[in-house]
Amino acid sequence: MFYDIKRKILTKYPKFGSEIAKANIEFKNCYTAATDGKTIYIDPNYFASLSENDKLFLVAHEIMHIKFMHMFRLKDKDGKARNPKLWNIATDAIINANLERDGFTIKEGYVNMPEALNYSAEEFYQILLKEQEKKQKQQQKQNEEQQEQSGGQQQSGDQQEQGGEQQEQNGDNTSQQGDDHSLWKEAFKNNEQEKNQSKKDQKSVEDQEFEFNEKMDFTENREEKREKFKERREKIEQEIRGKTEEKIKLDNIGESKEEIDWKVLIRREVEKTETIWSKRRAIAENNYAYRLEENDIEDEAETEIMIDVSGSVELDLVKAFLRQIKPLLKQSKLKVGCFNEKFWGLVDIKNVRDIDNFTIPSDARGHSAWTEDWDLAVRSFTKKREINKIVFTDGYPCPGTMPKDDLKNENIIWLVYGNKAFNPCCGKVINITERQLEKLKLINTNLSKRDMDR
Repeated sequence: MFYDIKRKILTKYPKFGSEIAKANIEFKNCYTAATDGKTIYIDPNYFASLSENDKLFLVAHEIMHIKFMHMFRLKDKDGKARNPKLWNIATDAIINANLERDGFTIKEGYVNMPEALNYSAEEFYQILLKEQEKKQKQQQKQNEEQQEQSGGQQQSGDQQEQGGEQQEQNGDNTSQQGDDHSLWKEAFKNNEQEKNQSKKDQKSVEDQEFEFNEKMDFTENREEKREKFKERREKIEQEIRGKTEEKIKLDNIGESKEEIDWKVLIRREVEKTETIWSKRRAIAENNYAYRLEENDIEDEAETEIMIDVSGSVELDLVKAFLRQIKPLLKQSKLKVGCFNEKFWGLVDIKNVRDIDNFTIPSDARGHSAWTEDWDLAVRSFTKKREINKIVFTDGYPCPGTMPKDDLKNENIIWLVYGNKAFNPCCGKVINITERQLEKLKLINTNLSKRDMDR
């Protein structure tokens, strides 16, 4: 299990490969998780309570502590000891902000300071230190004013220390973070002794105190991944361009011959317009690791489908359609939404179970049966260039509310199973014929001809 987790993290952080590969992980009864800079200790009961993503986040977090040797940096470059609680918060914040930037989800209760993304641990520590000193001064001033009001009594001697203590307590999220920093002090002490002994033995010692910059290293890792992605994408684009002559011409797709299956048309249209899907198929073995990259704009492969739920459309028809299209999109994140004269939101479709549980919102059934707003449907897609957008509709009533001219550049695939004259200003139309629907068993054959057209 730990090997598999490390493999997934390695896919995400190729630049940190050495540290990830060497990290030793052991189960041990402890608070939650901890590291001494060499081994990661994880409490088995706590680990068992976590989701798959939280397990991955926890191990990645500990590996980053080892990567940047945070437990050995409890003194600054001048040899001055750092405030251990503030240093813990600073390092946790730096790691978590970067993990979140790279697609992980921070577990509720963990240190979550997005602004830390812009700093190294030393820089963010200084910010926290200044904030604490400012609050201590404010607290001291408040205590002095209280003393003056009480006749100058010295009853609040301990209160003057509370400013710093309170700030540390406010920022001390180590008990909530999910990992325990209690091993750091001993690890730092042992490391200092080893360094001093090496100097006595006149051995060459590399002082790595000044070599760490978390912001720079995380940024370089992203750039390295981006370059590798570009190389893969260019290779796949070349392969697709090389096969273009073998493909069916997809211009005026609504007029394609009936004997060509609509599934072939949509698959080839997708391959032509979104090479990212082909890239996903080429690296299917790393599917889980790439799901972590959904927040990286260069690695996204997402599809959204808008279902027309007006008229006589039946839930069985919608589910049958989703069962047909899901295999075509198996390397793409899929969301499905419903619309008529209103948009009823998007839901995730990850597997067949989600399709079986899919329902048309009950409120949608209470709206006008024959009111269609395709302009609204197009505008309801997520505002991302990378999203593959599909509308499944009968194309009635005619004209309905068609997309406005400002949407003419939207790359929409329209799957129309009714009105053959449906002609929006944007995207491409694939007409699904009655015979194709019957062959695919997507309609109730007991419906009348008029109902099937609707």
